[in-house]
Amino acid sequence: MKYAGLFSFLLLIIGIVPVFAIYDLPTTEEKNIFDQLLVQFETVNATKKDVSDVIQTFDKPMIITFLCNPHDVNNQIITIIKTKLAKFDETTVHQDVITGGSYTWHCSETMQDGKVTLDCNNELRINPKVISNDTEIEPKLHDIENMVIMYHELLHGQLMIDAIKGSPIWQQEICTQQPGNNIDYSFADPDHKIINYLQTQFASELIEKEGGKMITKEISPDETKNGTFTIKALSFTDYPLFQNGAKITLRTNNISENSFFQVKNDVFLSGQLKDTTKSGVAWFYLLNGTTQTIQSESVPAWTKRVAGLWSGGNTDDKDFFAVVNYLIDHNIVKSNTEKNTVSAMPHWLKKNVHLWFTGEIDDNTFVNSLQYLISNGIIS
Repeated sequence: MKYAGLFSFLLLIIGIVPVFAIYDLPTTEEKNIFDQLLVQFETVNATKKDVSDVIQTFDKPMIITFLCNPHDVNNQIITIIKTKLAKFDETTVHQDVITGGSYTWHCSETMQDGKVTLDCNNELRINPKVISNDTEIEPKLHDIENMVIMYHELLHGQLMIDAIKGSPIWQQEICTQQPGNNIDYSFADPDHKIINYLQTQFASELIEKEGGKMITKEISPDETKNGTFTIKALSFTDYPLFQNGAKITLRTNNISENSFFQVKNDVFLSGQLKDTTKSGVAWFYLLNGTTQTIQSESVPAWTKRVAGLWSGGNTDDKDFFAVVNYLIDHNIVKSNTEKNTVSAMPHWLKKNVHLWFTGEIDDNTFVNSLQYLISNGIIS
């Protein structure tokens, strides 16, 4: 069997951002990207929830009105919803990861004589660097992920609109709302409990149309040691169509310092939960295709010997840094910077290095996994 190519980029898909900033006009690039992506999303042939209500709010306000029960605190609820594209804020982060976009609910609330008015001027932002594929990932996967970004953000709008229009729980809550109390916007799903499921279903169908497979792995806190984990994520014996060569791309949520490596038919995932009270989610995308194989003679035997000493604690970090720098200098792996020197790396890398030294993973698999760590700034 051929080992799968190991390369990835830290996940990107983000939702509600609870901030109230001054509105900034989108750039021309952002406007053009949004228009093109929206057309692509609306015409794609895949099962997805109807989000036409929130799309409509980009062109004209949506007004939703309903009456409360006679004995409620309030007697009428009026909600005015508008959405506009805003300039992406590069300083905005969610769980310390790169964001593909955000959808924010901005509502002013007035209560007078039993009438509650919510005037919502919502904002959608997209990250042009992610959408334009500065990450240089697999083009087919990139197109799919762009549509998932759009779907994800529109869902933050649509799910809240659904609640305003027809949720008895939300409607009764606001009808009995006392002046000064906070109105519930949690139906927009800031924790992605609904959205993760919907976008996974959407992305999985799109991947399968391209002949690939999407595999979801959830890592609960009790599977970790203080948030740190190494677990088997998948086995190629369960996916025989990809045993003879596959490209693997990883996306994660609530997981940092993530790395994956292959031992025979099994793929293992290592990482750290950002929030140790919540589960992490990893999405593995498998696409058929062969990857460039590293010629064994291009990786000198001395590099593996030094790596083995380092993984066993028998030599200093600087000696292993010399191995990595050698691989960079000879274009076996590529550096993100002009300065081809390595001075820091995570301690858990020693396990991967030990597997290489003992022959449980081959040169090609080790080099590809090392390239992933360098490309994502995990090794610097």
